[in-house]
Amino acid sequence: MTPSKPVSNSVGKNSTAVDPDLNHNDPLFVAAVARSVRVLEAFAGRRDALGVTELGQLTGLGKSAAQRFVHTWEQLGYLSQESGSRRYRLAHKVLELGYSYLRSDVLISAATPHLVALRDRCGLAVNLSVLAGQEMLYVLRLPSRQNTLSEMLPGRRMPAWANSSGRMLLTQFDDDGVRDILRRIPPRAMTNKTTLDIDELVAQIGQARSLGYSIAEEQVHLNQIGAAVLLHDDAQRPIAAISLATALSDYPRKRVISDLVPQLLKTASAIAS
Repeated sequence: MTPSKPVSNSVGKNSTAVDPDLNHNDPLFVAAVARSVRVLEAFAGRRDALGVTELGQLTGLGKSAAQRFVHTWEQLGYLSQESGSRRYRLAHKVLELGYSYLRSDVLISAATPHLVALRDRCGLAVNLSVLAGQEMLYVLRLPSRQNTLSEMLPGRRMPAWANSSGRMLLTQFDDDGVRDILRRIPPRAMTNKTTLDIDELVAQIGQARSLGYSIAEEQVHLNQIGAAVLLHDDAQRPIAAISLATALSDYPRKRVISDLVPQLLKTASAIAS
């Protein structure tokens, strides 16, 4: 069975790390730009600074090419060199681009007041997520008082199978499509409760597809439970997921279903309208 494809949209358009060979038959594709962007993408998910030699190895560009790209990005303000070293970090201009995206995106603008109201009603962390390739990406995160800053920064990628939002986003695929994704990005243990069996995950995502909501317990953090529903556009095409996350000790599964899932469905309906 051929998996259905998620609909591209302003915040949910599928994207992967730039591959300069991906569009080699496209006369408008500029491979040099793609190679250059590889340098910036090498910093994704890293807290430490990187040297030119490391960047050359991580990107497959070689030291000489990496050095030229690094110098260019530094001159443009997207990379900065650590004082007294030859190592580099992302600079503030990257954040400026992120701000411009968050401020201008139509879905984020429409969803934000409703998500703030949901957070205030429930007192819990609220997230807006989209598919990014075969992963999920947080594009808006509203923390509760218990969350730390690092836990709630937007832009974080997660395996789509790992939490309620990602699993809800995967309901856009049929079972064979979900299984194919799980084989390409195999589940790995994040807690001792993480579901690793592919067939079980496919069944859970299938259940979420039938119910219209997804619940994940202790998959990424112990004593954490999350619930998510899909957000649809005017044509009823899924474009994002909204979720709530809280402590399992405060909200057992039955309470999540009775108290939080209706709030999520109500919010999704309000955003769509």
